[in-house]
This record gives sequence, structure tokens and C-alpha cells, in this order.
Amino acid sequence: MTRITGFTLAVTRMEQTIDFYTHVFGISFEAKELYGDKLYYGDWEGIEICLCPASLAKNTAKQNRHQLEVLVAHIQKTKELVARYGGRSMGAIEEIENTISIGIYDPDNNSLVLKQVKK
Repeated sequence: MTRITGFTLAVTRMEQTIDFYTHVFGISFEAKELYGDKLYYGDWEGIEICLCPASLAKNTAKQNRHQLEVLVAHIQKTKELVARYGGRSMGAIEEIENTISIGIYDPDNNSLVLKQVKK
């Protein structure tokens, strides 16, 4: 059996990114000193998320290379939180079959797709 247990985001704008994921997705982060720098760890619905300084990771990408899809209860409310905490929308909310979705960027320009099941 395989399953994803965690992931790391290489981050340039650390304070804004922590604020974004805390307020939009309810993740609490704990700072840990590693490799002479601070990394921030949190639990996102049972999956460990690590925010690592991009300079430490030697990550020079301008944008993420993986895109997460996040199921949310209220897409419009989540879209408003995204804007309030430094993120932005890629476009309009779309309806496809039994889901409503929208692409967003976090403050560090990582893209995600928010999805809500139509009721």
C-alpha cells in the first residue's frame, strides 16, 4: 500500500504563506530549526505540510511543479479568504458535472484548485 504522508513547499514569502495557509485552510504551523534555518510544519487533514525556505531547498522555480486539488465546503467563502490573505484567483468559478471549482494562487505564486461538491 502506498499513500502520501506529507509534502514540502519551497517558499520565498514565508510570513505571508504561513498566514495564508493558516487562515484559508486552518493549518497551525510549528517552527523547527533545521540545517541552520527555520522550517514550518503543520498537519493538513492528516498529511504533514512543511514550508521550507526556497533558498535552503535551492529551489529556483518561479512557480510550483505540482498542483494540489483541495476539497472545500464553501467555495465562495474560501475564495474570499484567499483574496483576504494574499492569494488570488486564476479565473472564474466553473461548474463541471457534480463539482464547482476554481484555480487560485497562494502568496508565493503556487497554484491550487479548490473544489466543492454540488449539492
